[in-house]
Amino acid sequence: MWTSDLPSPPVADESTRVVRVGAVATALGLSWATMLGHNLYELPLAPTAIENTGPLLVSVVLAIAVLLRPASRLVSAAILGWALLNLVIGGVVSVLPLPILPFEPEQTLDHYLAHLYYTAGQLPLVLYALTALRRRSGTASRGKRP
Repeated sequence: MWTSDLPSPPVADESTRVVRVGAVATALGLSWATMLGHNLYELPLAPTAIENTGPLLVSVVLAIAVLLRPASRLVSAAILGWALLNLVIGGVVSVLPLPILPFEPEQTLDHYLAHLYYTAGQLPLVLYALTALRRRSGTASRGKRP
């Protein structure tokens, strides 16, 4: 079979691509901003500390990856992994008084609310990534390229 015999991949119009990239960039920004808000409120960290700028760098790299490869399942999976890491470890596990943690988290209402804020900021990113993966999975299962 010649490559010209293969069906062409669907082409999204430019406005759809811009909306998708804008949506994920907004979700990445919100994810990082709520992490930063938590860190500034709960921890004695400067905004320029590596604990804040490192995640910002990851978010920027993921946003660039979406810009360059908006239909990539790998990029969507990476975004989902990043969002779940922040949600589960940063938002939930680190508030619990677990013996495996190298610190003893406060068990106060303020601390719980700070983590609720952090966790809530991860949800749009998780939802975006899950939706993107489902959409691309549906396209792939119908024999079309994403």
